[in-house]
Amino acid sequence: MISNKKWVSILMAAALLVTPISAWQATSPVAAAAAKQAAAPSAAETNFRNLAAGLPYEWSEAPEASHPDDGYKLTDGIYGTLDMNDPAWVGHLRGKTREVVFDLGEEKSIGRITAHFFQDYPTNSILVPLSVSMYVSDDKENWGLLSHNATQLLWGDGPPREETFEWDGSRDGIKSGNTDGELAYARYVKVAFSMHHALSEFIDEIEILGMDGKVDGAVKVPAEQHLFLEPGEATAGIRNLNLLYNGQYANGLGDWTKERIIPNISYVNKDGEPVDWLFDGILYLGIASPAGRDFGTGQTNLEDWNWYLNKTFAASGDMQQLNEAAMEVGAKLKQPDHRVKVVLMIPNPGESLTDFGDIDGSGSLNFNETSAGKEKAFENREKAVHWYLDQVQQKWQAANYSNLDLVGMYWMPEQVEISESGPDMMRAVTGKVHAMNRKVFWIPHSMAYKMYMWKDLGVDAAAYQPNYFFGGMDSDRLDDATNNAKRFGMGNEIEFDDGMLTDPVLLQRFIEYLDSGVRSGLMQNGFRAYYQGNNAVYNLGVSKDPGLRLMYDWLYQYLNGTYAIDSDPAPETMMELIQSYVASNEINSVFGNDLSYRLQIIKLLLDQNKPKDAVTYMQDFLAHIHDPAVQAQELISPSAATLLDTYAQVLIQAWSDGWGLSNLALGQSYTISRQPNSNYTDSGSELTNGLFGGTDYRNGQWQGHAGSDYPEDRNRTITFDLGRNKSIGLIRVHFLQDKGPGIYFPQNVSFSVSTNGQTWSKLATISPSSAQDAISADFVRWSGVTDGVPGKAGADKVYARYVRVEFPVNVWVFLDEIEVLGIDGKAAGAVVLPPTPPNGKP
Repeated sequence: MISNKKWVSILMAAALLVTPISAWQATSPVAAAAAKQAAAPSAAETNFRNLAAGLPYEWSEAPEASHPDDGYKLTDGIYGTLDMNDPAWVGHLRGKTREVVFDLGEEKSIGRITAHFFQDYPTNSILVPLSVSMYVSDDKENWGLLSHNATQLLWGDGPPREETFEWDGSRDGIKSGNTDGELAYARYVKVAFSMHHALSEFIDEIEILGMDGKVDGAVKVPAEQHLFLEPGEATAGIRNLNLLYNGQYANGLGDWTKERIIPNISYVNKDGEPVDWLFDGILYLGIASPAGRDFGTGQTNLEDWNWYLNKTFAASGDMQQLNEAAMEVGAKLKQPDHRVKVVLMIPNPGESLTDFGDIDGSGSLNFNETSAGKEKAFENREKAVHWYLDQVQQKWQAANYSNLDLVGMYWMPEQVEISESGPDMMRAVTGKVHAMNRKVFWIPHSMAYKMYMWKDLGVDAAAYQPNYFFGGMDSDRLDDATNNAKRFGMGNEIEFDDGMLTDPVLLQRFIEYLDSGVRSGLMQNGFRAYYQGNNAVYNLGVSKDPGLRLMYDWLYQYLNGTYAIDSDPAPETMMELIQSYVASNEINSVFGNDLSYRLQIIKLLLDQNKPKDAVTYMQDFLAHIHDPAVQAQELISPSAATLLDTYAQVLIQAWSDGWGLSNLALGQSYTISRQPNSNYTDSGSELTNGLFGGTDYRNGQWQGHAGSDYPEDRNRTITFDLGRNKSIGLIRVHFLQDKGPGIYFPQNVSFSVSTNGQTWSKLATISPSSAQDAISADFVRWSGVTDGVPGKAGADKVYARYVRVEFPVNVWVFLDEIEVLGIDGKAAGAVVLPPTPPNGKP
């Protein structure tokens, strides 16, 4: 599934890249500055001088080596020409927001600050910043805001151009505090400018215009704290807002059922039973209508809006399913009066639409300024939104949901529109929502235009999208996203989707979001929204894979503020969890001591390199916490038992999956009895290069084997020579299933070993689990710890030189990696097997 969020964000950012050159010429601050210079200056301005001239300064990050800064380029009075090779330009490439700080030596009166940038796109991939912020300080630690400034040039194709970002106290006033001063009295000045996630930004000069000393009208600028938006009145009490997409999807994933919703609003155990609440807010929103039009980018019309309303509020529709899920969970948790807080989307009334539809018999509404006129187009757009909100109100009141509260509406456009009427449209929308006594929610993307204006536009709760999960950005964008969210007083969005179920890179990014939230304080103090694609939370909650189930448990911990960095499962981690549960009275103290003692024994077994015994003891640990007598005495809470169960299952899998072993086949060559299909070939190293192919069979890491009409051509044998006898504890093969093009897991996989390459000893024949999903990738394995060594009780490794993997091919079989995990040399407990007779019996 293509990520909705990824493409919506790209489309929104692209809106800035299609503005024609003529648009900026009329509104460019460069032209405005020239006009201002031509006008008569004020009395104070006639005495202004450049206080920064010739001063050194400090960068938050060093510029690129190809366009360096000698420490004085921004204050030498030399402006660059419209040529990127002009040495006056200082260049920065992607990464975090850049900050440059000036020390004026003593407090002075500051009336104007300018920062001059260069754009050359697409020829040299240089853009001006989306926003530039200007601050002052008395101590270089606490900063007061003068102004945020958005580009008026905008991003667009064209010849090299320039733009000056400016704070002018006489025109703009001072943003921080309630002062009405026009001059700032401060010693330090900071200019911060946002960075594009992939392209360059060039700057050549910053001027700080003012006068020495303190003149009449100069004021101290109150410092502002950069903090996350905290959950509370502004967020309608919501701390964790879960996005459920209920638009049109070919696979039906936009149609929410009670069964899919329950693991989203409640924390379920491995049997799917609720043991606690999960997200405390649900946002229903749609991307596409049945006609394929987009609700977020302003393509949809009245037919689409009616479709969405009817679908959402149908007698058995999405909202009713949510209500039934809340009722069922409330009953099982013995909280029947619990009400789930709901937020619903407001579609974007697109500025280009000329035939939206007739809402009241007065004719079809035209939103296009060119054909309808500016005022009429705005009036029509506002009228359509008001109609939609009235419809929501009527349908909500008619449904009278027993366990839901509609607390807010969500504005779908992910940035302030770049047209002149963009801010006014948002104010009109938020005003109407507030008149309904509800909150306005907004989740702008990482390159959203004028996002810093959100409070001024009437938005109550905003969460900044990092967009890191979807790729194409460095990991420091997470830190930048949290810093920007704090700078603008927003919360953050946590982003993940179903791709993390099969792609280890995406799984790691999910963990990075959680870790970042701990480091930044977002988990502890901030409002959070959660993008999960269509079905990730549900799939994690019901997964039988202990590693994926652990992600669901970590999400639960994060939502409750108890997740810890580096909380990978280990006996020590489980003991820490038990101690915390004892402290919160979720585990009886005596029972907790007993559990900790059992884990200490398991740790000792691991120290003695006895993973098989550790598995046995951990299985006994699981039986103990799930003992009906323990449950009857309420010695452990259901949520504590659920989390400890997941940790134990992950450890059992890890100890059974090559614990303490290395991949003996990595980089080794091998032979195949029949070569793969010519379209999905193997160069001789794909199966041992350590690289996996994800879930796309067209990825070059997969080799594909086609079935045959001839039975003798339907089997494959892959053989490895490890060079000498080694101790082998695990063999696993990674297969793909994609039912669409006819790719299936093999019916069975046989594993054999040999000391001489002539006579073979069979370890096991394993049948893969039947995958329910249309697309999935998984290992088929033999493990000495869990499967044992045939005929050798107590052994968990075999001593052999050759390894053979065999499987039948009926339609298509795709595999990308084979791993032989073990120890170089003869390990304790490793045995040599006798050859398996032709009848297959030892």
